[in-house]
Amino acid sequence: MRDSAMRSIPQQIPVPDTLDVESIERTLAKLWQETAHEREHQVDDAVLRTRAADLMVYLKDESLLVQTHQIISELATYHPCRAVLMAGDRTAPKRDIEMYVSAHYSSEKRVESSRLCCEEITLTARGEFVSELPSAAVPLLVPDLPVFLWWRDETGAEEKVLSQLCQAADRLIIDSADSPDPAGHIDSVARKLKLAREEEIVLSHINWARSLPWRASLAHFYDVQGCRTALDQIDHVRIDFTGEPEKSSIVSVQGLLIAGWLASRLDWKLADKTQAPASQGRTYNFSKDDRSVVVSFNVIHRPAMKTGRLTQIELENSELKAVFGVSRSEDGTHLETWTQIGGQSYPSRSLPVRNMSDAQLLSREMEMLCDDKVYEEAIAAAMEMVRDR
Repeated sequence: MRDSAMRSIPQQIPVPDTLDVESIERTLAKLWQETAHEREHQVDDAVLRTRAADLMVYLKDESLLVQTHQIISELATYHPCRAVLMAGDRTAPKRDIEMYVSAHYSSEKRVESSRLCCEEITLTARGEFVSELPSAAVPLLVPDLPVFLWWRDETGAEEKVLSQLCQAADRLIIDSADSPDPAGHIDSVARKLKLAREEEIVLSHINWARSLPWRASLAHFYDVQGCRTALDQIDHVRIDFTGEPEKSSIVSVQGLLIAGWLASRLDWKLADKTQAPASQGRTYNFSKDDRSVVVSFNVIHRPAMKTGRLTQIELENSELKAVFGVSRSEDGTHLETWTQIGGQSYPSRSLPVRNMSDAQLLSREMEMLCDDKVYEEAIAAAMEMVRDR
C-alpha cells in the first residue's frame, strides 16, 4: 500500500459527553456519513469504514499529539484501525478528560474505487484525572479485534495506568529511540517485560527492530566456516554510536541491546564494569570459560544522524589479529562489512538499509503476536550491565 495517499478529516470534533460510549459512536457514524456525502459526487469513489485492529496509544503529554496523529494517518494505510489516543500529564494543573474524534481515509490504487478508512479518538487529561484514562478508553475499543497498546512514556510514572491498559491489550509496544536515560530505560523495559508476562501479553520494542540489520550482519560472519575459529576466541568488542562526546559515559539503548544480544547468544558472563577515561567511553568486562571479553562503547559525533544510533561494531581476536566489522555509511543508506584475519583482507559486503518510518516500524510490530525469546534474553543481559550503575 505504498502508493496510498492518506488524508485526514481536518478538524478534531469535540464530544461533550466524555464517558458516553453511545455518544462517541453516534459522532463517528455522523462523521463517516458526512465523509461519504462529500465523496459521492466523484465517480467510483466509495468510502469504506474498515477496522482490522484496535490501537491504544498512551502519550506522556499533549506535545506528542500532532506527531502521533501523523504516524497513525500513515499507519492506517497498512492497518485500518480504531485508534484511541490518551494524552495524560499528571504534573499539569488538574483538568477532567476531554474527548475528540476524527477520521482518515486513503486513496488505494490497487482497489481502485474503494477507500480504506480508520477512525481516531483522542482523550486528554491532566493532574489527578490521568488515572481515569483507562476506564474511559477501554470501553471505546471495537470488540473481537486484536488490541495493541503503544506506550509512549519514558518516565514510568504511570505504571498503574499501564497495568490497567495491559489488561485490555494483546500486545504492548514500546520504543526507546529518544530516551534521555538509556540505562534507566533498560530497567524500565525489564519491569514492563515482567508486567507483560503477568498479564499474559507480548512485549515489542521498536528500537530492537531497528537493530535487526546489524544483528543479521554480525550473525552472517558466523555462517562462514573459515571465520569460526577466530570468532570463537573474540576478546574485544567495540560498539560506536552517535552522541555528544562530553557525555561519553552514557551508553545508547541500541548499544546496550546489541551488547546484551551478543552476550546472551555467545554465553558471556558479566565480570565487572569500569569507567574508562572520558575520551574512551564506558567499558564492560565479560568472561567465558577462562577467556576475557572486553566490550567498549564509544561516542561518535555525526550530526547528520539521530543521537544513539549505531555507527560501527567491531569484533576482534587479538591473538589471531582478526577483526570483523560492520559500519554504517556516511549517508546512512548502507551497512558495510569487512573481515581481516592475520593481516589478510577478505571480500566485503554492502547491504542496503531501509530507513523505515515510525508508522512502518509500528506496522511491523502489529503483524507479530508471538514472543521473542532472543529479545528477552538480550534485555536480561543488558539489565545486568546497567544494574547498580
